[in-house]
Amino acid sequence: MKKNLLLLFMLTCIYYAAHAQTKTVSGRVTDAKTKESLIGVTVSVPGTKTGTVTDNQGRFSLSIPDDVKSLTFGYVGYQLQTITLTGKPMEVALLPEQNNLNDVVVVGYGTQKKKDLTGAIATISGEELSGRQTLQVSEALQGAVAGVSVTRSSSAPGSGATVRVRGITTLNNNDALVVVDGIPVSSMDLVNPNDIESLNVLKDAASAAIYGSRGAAGVILITTKRGKTGASNLEYNFEYALQKPTALPAYVDAPTYMKYFNEQATNDGAATGPYANDYIVNFEANRAATPDKFPFANTDWQKLIMTNKYAPREQHDLVFTAGNETLKTKASLGYQNVGAFYDNYNYERYQFRINNDIKISAQLNATVDLGLRRLNNIAPVANPFSGQIPIYEARVMPPIYADRYTNGKYAIAKDGRNPLAQLNEGGTTTGRSNQLQGRLALNFKPVAGLTLTGILAPTFDFNKTKAFSKKITYTLADGSPTTLSNTALTVLSESRNEIYQLTSQFLANYNKTINNHNFSALLGYEGVYSNQESLGASRSGFVLTDFPYLDAGSQLLRDNSGDASEANLRSFFGRLTYDYKSKYFLQANLRYDQSSRFAPAYRDAYFPSFSAGWSLSEEEFMKNIKWISFLKLRGSYGEVGNERIGNYPYQASIDLSTALFYQNGSVIPLNGGAQTVYAVRDISWETTKSTDIGIDAAFLNNRLSLTADYYRKRTTDILLGLDIPINLGFDRPTQNAGVLDVRGWEMAINWKDKIGGLSYSAGFNLSDAKSNVVNMGGTQILGDQSIFEGSQFNEWYGYLSTGIYQTAASANAAPRTSNAVTAGDLGYVDIDNNGIINANDRVLLGGSLPRYQYGGNINLAYKGFDFGISFQGVAKRLSRLNSEVVRPFQEQFGNFPELIDGKFYSKNNTPEQNLAAQYPRLTNTVSGNNYALSDFWLFNGAYFRIKNTTLGYTIADKPLLKKVGLQSIRFYVAVNDFFTSSKFPKYADPESGNASYPIVTTFLGGVNVKF
Repeated sequence: MKKNLLLLFMLTCIYYAAHAQTKTVSGRVTDAKTKESLIGVTVSVPGTKTGTVTDNQGRFSLSIPDDVKSLTFGYVGYQLQTITLTGKPMEVALLPEQNNLNDVVVVGYGTQKKKDLTGAIATISGEELSGRQTLQVSEALQGAVAGVSVTRSSSAPGSGATVRVRGITTLNNNDALVVVDGIPVSSMDLVNPNDIESLNVLKDAASAAIYGSRGAAGVILITTKRGKTGASNLEYNFEYALQKPTALPAYVDAPTYMKYFNEQATNDGAATGPYANDYIVNFEANRAATPDKFPFANTDWQKLIMTNKYAPREQHDLVFTAGNETLKTKASLGYQNVGAFYDNYNYERYQFRINNDIKISAQLNATVDLGLRRLNNIAPVANPFSGQIPIYEARVMPPIYADRYTNGKYAIAKDGRNPLAQLNEGGTTTGRSNQLQGRLALNFKPVAGLTLTGILAPTFDFNKTKAFSKKITYTLADGSPTTLSNTALTVLSESRNEIYQLTSQFLANYNKTINNHNFSALLGYEGVYSNQESLGASRSGFVLTDFPYLDAGSQLLRDNSGDASEANLRSFFGRLTYDYKSKYFLQANLRYDQSSRFAPAYRDAYFPSFSAGWSLSEEEFMKNIKWISFLKLRGSYGEVGNERIGNYPYQASIDLSTALFYQNGSVIPLNGGAQTVYAVRDISWETTKSTDIGIDAAFLNNRLSLTADYYRKRTTDILLGLDIPINLGFDRPTQNAGVLDVRGWEMAINWKDKIGGLSYSAGFNLSDAKSNVVNMGGTQILGDQSIFEGSQFNEWYGYLSTGIYQTAASANAAPRTSNAVTAGDLGYVDIDNNGIINANDRVLLGGSLPRYQYGGNINLAYKGFDFGISFQGVAKRLSRLNSEVVRPFQEQFGNFPELIDGKFYSKNNTPEQNLAAQYPRLTNTVSGNNYALSDFWLFNGAYFRIKNTTLGYTIADKPLLKKVGLQSIRFYVAVNDFFTSSKFPKYADPESGNASYPIVTTFLGGVNVKF
């Protein structure tokens, strides 16, 4: 009995002693910037295996020995933190990892650590892309990546931007290859920016050679977001924006227009102008007395057409994420609707994506992805008179033409060319585009280090358009009918297009480490098959203009068409990488392509690349230099190609047509065919050979990072249309002949740090690229922007101006383009000294493409507030103002720009005024001389632009939010393209194209809710 009592006492003491020596610590872990809960954070006792992970709310509870003084918190992508215990529930805010050298970067058909890269690869996060508040991915890239140029010509609903990687590579298609989750796609703008996890740009041939014949213009790899283990949440984001033009041309009023038109007429030899002086001097009185009489309108066509001062933009995104050990899912639904400044113009997009990761067994897993996109577009039909959009018509039509009579009916305007009537009543073009894309991948790991992957990805596109161009019949002001109309007949044209693409891949990846030697190998196969078929039909003679269906048109006025094509690319490729102690790196790639676009004997090509790197910071002699965190030198050489040459140009094709023949005294149409283009069977690949040397560095405990590259690339066998003897009877055939050189450099520098509760970062990138045409096979592409041996790509080509002749005597004494050139006209340098000015006196004037491109950003975060600003610009570019801004009386009757009002040479000026004149005299006879391209019209086209400014505030972990089941709410406001500094006048935007939809400033507000 005593022994039992003693044993019970001892056990009780041990129990209380054990509990007296342990304690329970609990708390919550969040992101220091976003204040969102972090799921799956490892919480551990330093130096032991004791630990736990945070739950779905970011919370943890851990029993630890009583003498433990601190806990360590670790999470992928965040800084490891050790925090001292205070006896209170812990609130831990983890900071993002400053040293991102261990980040995994997506490369061709695989991944690598950033510190192990030997090629020129740039990465931008999905967070940064979506933070720029654009609907299109291409536009979000502007100024974001060194060596990547992004240009726009308009901000029309649904429009994107042109993206170029390291300048111009060929005289043909310079579009980069875009790959989404390993599958090639036609455009990066098919992806919702909010669905992107990361975007990587393969800039040099060493990194792009794995894509062989499609990698010459660079490769852009997009990785979409996927589900994560332990995460289960619902997120909704809403944005509403208003857009306004950054700049618009302006035009003079009707009396001023008539005065200047009269001056042009008398300058060209007329005794008087077409408009009586009374019309001008007493314009308002005449207008009040006879408002429907020509020319007493004073119509501001641009204001009349652009009825919406602000164009609306709306966006909704709904994202669901869930994950466990066997299934991880991320599903997103996006909707965007963009209006315009004028009616009958709208862009609507639906995007659905679901990504599934399935663990079947310890060795086998699968991914099943599905994407669906639908576009709905509506736009006014092209004007039958000019073939142009309403913006052009609004800017060319002078104010002397009325839009409506006083009785409310549409006026005839210029011979039935009424821009307002055409916009409202002339019909629309509607488009429907549907794309369905699937991706099934199986990953099998039979032995350690080996992964076998099979991928099958079909893509289906179903597109249709319907253009209904309606006839508008006008009346006179008194209501009586006229024979004038905008077009002879109402016409309906419809088209259907189906595209099918199947991508199949098989990959074998093997990784092996032997002591300090790390090896990896990739072997792969890829097949890309595509076919397309289109059908078109049209009818005219519609009696019912509100019934846009083909069977309502005349059976006597109908037409149809159709075509089809297919192509196949079959490839084998491999990659070997080696490194020793993460110090010395070697990599080799080889791809073998076969393309059906070429003749059987010329379908094969090999594309090799080699690269090496040396991490100096891993050497013993660098270890004691504390301010250098990382330093690596790298170099590469590679070859890539371009197989985008059209379909089967090596084949002699027959063009079918209908021709009129005279038979038995009658003219009858007969179908016939002929070979019009001489076929060259040995057409082959364009090949680009590229070398690159670069440096990657990080300083001051990885707070400061730097990347810089210098590169040279030469493209040979560029496809050109070469001259052949005319007596052969064929058009010029396409042959491999051209050679183009490009050299350039680029650098990117970034700083990231934290001061107290303030996290901040800043980045800047700068790049330079210059092209030089080496060989054109004896051909030239001449124009205002020309391409020939010795020129840059699309270099300005024109005359050297001597200025505006001040007197007729000075004009008569100089070489001229014609004897009509006189005082007030432009003079030019006689380059060949033959006494006349002609095309032989034109010279290269400088690049139309910018040499320097730069961009940058600044980001701040403090206690739930976040602020970001990004900028972009170009330098060393020559530009020319668009005709709509600077040229009067286009089409011999058009508007008169306000920019030149009172600034041109005039016989009504004083000599002093003419000496200060900025523009030549008004003339139609000599307009070809005055508006020919010359350095007179070129100016510094550099600009600096604030791309985006965003201010947000996040509310997280509040009792009220928890009660309604919310994790966080973020409110934000932003403005895009709101400030630009340049030498362009206020009437013109540095990026806007001629008569194009305006570049816009966007004001938006949004809210993000996470459940």
